[in-house]
This record gives sequence, structure tokens and C-alpha cells, in this order.
Amino acid sequence: MVSLSALAKIDPELFGYFEKEMEHQHSSLSFIPDENTTSPLCAAIMGNVLINSVSKVSYNRSEGLEAMTSKRICELFGAEYANLRTLNIEAASRVVFQALTNRGDVVMSLDLRKKEHCNSENLVFRFINFGIDPKTQELDYADIEKKAKANRPHLIILSPVNYPRDLDYARLSEIAKGCGAILWCDISQTAGLIASHALSSPFPYADVVTFTVQGAMQGPQCAVILTRREYGGLIDRAVNTSGHRGLLTAQLAALSARIHEMSAPLYADYGKAVLENARALEKGLKAAGMHVIGPETQSHFVMVNMQDSALSARGAQELLSDCNVEVRYAQVETSRPDVKFDSVRFSVLSATTRGVKTQDFEKIGQTIGRYLLNPDDEHAEELRSQVARLTATLPFFGRKWLPEGVSLSEAEIASLSYSGFKR
Repeated sequence: MVSLSALAKIDPELFGYFEKEMEHQHSSLSFIPDENTTSPLCAAIMGNVLINSVSKVSYNRSEGLEAMTSKRICELFGAEYANLRTLNIEAASRVVFQALTNRGDVVMSLDLRKKEHCNSENLVFRFINFGIDPKTQELDYADIEKKAKANRPHLIILSPVNYPRDLDYARLSEIAKGCGAILWCDISQTAGLIASHALSSPFPYADVVTFTVQGAMQGPQCAVILTRREYGGLIDRAVNTSGHRGLLTAQLAALSARIHEMSAPLYADYGKAVLENARALEKGLKAAGMHVIGPETQSHFVMVNMQDSALSARGAQELLSDCNVEVRYAQVETSRPDVKFDSVRFSVLSATTRGVKTQDFEKIGQTIGRYLLNPDDEHAEELRSQVARLTATLPFFGRKWLPEGVSLSEAEIASLSYSGFKR
């Protein structure tokens, strides 16, 4: 295949765009959960000759590939049925709504998640919010059950993007069954950790599970719908009637390869490292005086409460970006409509992939915390300098996470780092 560096001669203007993007990725630390380096094997497959197989004419040649990939992902997660034909989580979410609900149904959702995906006249529902307890800052399952019995929802949605604790899926399943509801769990940010057994699994408790493959799973850009066999036909019908043709052959092959990689013990080590690094980052932020939402994190991210800070969460996101630290702000709902937390979410997924060490997470957490509490020029320069020192030798994908037995040439090793891309 043609090296991307050939753009320097063929198309210098476009190469300039790539250089700027690579420089940004190299010199910054991303704490955004859905920004993670794609597995080098996946990237190679997506840039392979399979990219030529893109139309319905060639679809019959990919049916065997789709069946193999479905089997692999069901085995990895312990699911009964898989649909792999949606390109993003927004599309997958609308498919689930279309397949399993009717207009006007009552939907109970953690932090009102998925409501933003209901953007047509056919996807109109009565959303009921449930959230963390404002005092304990944890989910109160008894309160969720009480609310479910009172509202009798047709669908209960759990998408814990702002909840850094492990979940009791068995209890949630009991609650759903008790009121005759379907339980839908979106695990886009935790799918990789669940597959590595670092976090509890929604299987066999959830009726339908959706997630993206990029981010935690380090795979190609696409979404997956896993469900009980009894709902498989409904999901497939909704996918077909809503016009989804499926993944490109190269995407499907990359997904299949990534699932195979994730079944190896090395990926379990990655999951353990992510949890250790999240705790270290939290420790550093707390040591600097920052307040976090909830008890100690049990997941890949830390939610920093900006309520008592001079900065808003949005302001913190912008200032940190100026220091080459990328984060996302979030409004965290609670079980009380009058209580919300203005917060910043820090995920360690991407930095762990790049090979940042546990002790460095604690140090960078302290520096970030000091800057957020006192965002003056001195603290800004301290943070920029620390990020620069830390990223100077970091690859995009740490060699320690490459599958065992993989032998790379010097040129291929260089391609994992920014230095391998420069002119």
C-alpha cells in the first residue's frame, strides 16, 4: 500500500492538513472517552484492498464475513444475537426505538440519555428521568424501582456516560421485569472494559445492548446492536426499513480482527491498567483539592465537580484545551430535577493506549487540579510543560498493547509514532 507520507509529493496541501492533525494528536493528551487510537491491525485492514468491495454487487462476498464477525462478537460478550449494520450510535439508537417501541410509550432513562436521538415525528415518547442520589451521588436502586412501578415504562434505558461506578445489571433487570419493561443498556464507553472482564457485564440481564466500537474497543468507526434472539428479527427489520446497507467490507473485516485481538489475555491487561490509571488520576486531582462526583471511581473516568470552582465546566474545557489537554464538560442530572452537577469528565482510555504510566497519571492529575483551582499564567505554563515532556516520546499506540507474536519492521514501528509520519 502507498505510504501516507507520499502525500508530501503527490498532494502537499492535503499533507499539510494531516501533519497538523498528527502534530495535535502527538502533542496533546486526550481525556475524551470516544477518542482513542485505533488498533494498528484495524487501521491496516481499513486501508487494504478490501476497501474496493463497497457495493451491493459485492455484498454476497461479505456474507460469510458478517456471519463470522457476528459469531465472534456474540461469543466475546455472551450475547444471543448481533446486528452489525449501523455506522454510528445515533443510527443504532433510532433502530432500537423503531424496533421495540411505539409512538407515545413511556421511557425511563438515566440522565434522559437517548432523548437527543429521537429526532423524528415517529420517535416521540414520554421520557422519565432517573439519576444519582444528590447526597450519596450513587444510583439508588430502590428509588429507581419505586419510580418504575409508579410510571410503568415500556423501556428502561441505562447509558452510564457520566456514572463512574460499576453497575448491578441483575438488579436493574429485576426492576424492568417487575414493571414489564424492556431493559436497554448502551455501553459505548465501557464495552471494552466489559469485554476484558474489568467491569460487570449486562449479559444475560439486558434485553438489548448497544455500543460503538471505536473508543474503548480501539476498533473501526461503527456501532453494534446485541439482543436476545426473540428481538433479533425486529431489530433486523428496523435496520432494513430505515435504509442501513451495512458496513463496508473493510470496516467489517477490521471489526472482526479487533474482536479476535480482544479475546487474547493482553486485552485483559489493558482493562486492568485502565482502572488503575483512572484511580491514579483521581488521586492526583483530589490531592490538588478538586472535588469529584461520587465515591472512588470504578470505571475508566473521573467526574470533577466544578460547582465550587471559579470556572464553569465549559470554561474549564476551553482553558485546558489551550494547554493541550482535551476533555468534555457535562451536566450530570440527579434524581431531583432541581439538583444538577456542572462537571468535567476525564477518561484515561486514550492515554493508557499511548502508554502513559500510572505514576504519570497521578502527577498530571495534580497539575490539572492546581490549574483549575488557580488558572493563572504560571499554572498554565506548568501544565503545558508537563504535557510536552510527557508526550514527547509517546507513540499513538503503545507497543506493550500489541498482540503477542506480532513482529514489526522498524518502518512499521515508526508508523505508530508521530516521528514516523514526519517528512
